[in-house]
Amino acid sequence: MNKTCLAFIAALSLFPSTLHAAPIAEVIADMAAKCWVLPEKMDYQKARAVFEVTYNAEGDLTEVIAVEYQPVREAGKIFALSAQQALLDCASKAAIKSRTIRVVMNYTAPRSGDTLIMKKR
Repeated sequence: MNKTCLAFIAALSLFPSTLHAAPIAEVIADMAAKCWVLPEKMDYQKARAVFEVTYNAEGDLTEVIAVEYQPVREAGKIFALSAQQALLDCASKAAIKSRTIRVVMNYTAPRSGDTLIMKKR
């Protein structure tokens, strides 16, 4: 192997959690989405909440910390609280051990009146 390839492999080994964080975070978000109850009367088209979710050595959820949420007003806070509750209810036990994962929960309102674009044959 040349020196450039070895340097690249060495650099990747310094950041193992970064390489595996996205798929694990998606698994956690999917677990929470199964029982997520969105707030009623949402008045926004998009919403997002970011959490740091910590699991202990047994894989039990020990902490959910909200990092940010959008929209940054009361509606966003209510959205974030509903996402946090879903994490607590449906992602309380996982195969992840002794780790903190950054989980993003998203919502995009369905669009009405959009035209359907079909592939031409």
